[in-house]
Amino acid sequence: MAKEKVLEFLNEAAQNQDLKDKLQTVKNPDELTTLAQKEGFKFSSKNVDEALDELKQKPGFFSKLAEAIAEAFSPDHDNAPPAIGVQPYSGDSSK
Repeated sequence: MAKEKVLEFLNEAAQNQDLKDKLQTVKNPDELTTLAQKEGFKFSSKNVDEALDELKQKPGFFSKLAEAIAEAFSPDHDNAPPAIGVQPYSGDSSK
C-alpha cells in the first residue's frame, strides 16, 4: 500500500508546480519522505525502493521514467528561453 503512495506522490508532483519546485530541492531519500509527509503522503525510503523495483519489471519502464523525470524537473514551458539559432526576421534586409 505504501509503495502506491510513492507513485501517487510523484504523480502529484508532476502536476503541481509548487510541489515540483519543492521536489527539486530534495537531496536524499530522507528529505523526499519528509517532504511527502508534509504534503500528506506517508511512506518510507524503503517504500520508494520497493516502488521503483516494481516499476523496473514493467515493459517500457525506463522510457516512461525518463519522460516523468523530464516533466517533473523541467522548467515551466512558458518560461523556457527561446531557442538559440534562427531568429525571426525583424527588419529590412536592404539595410
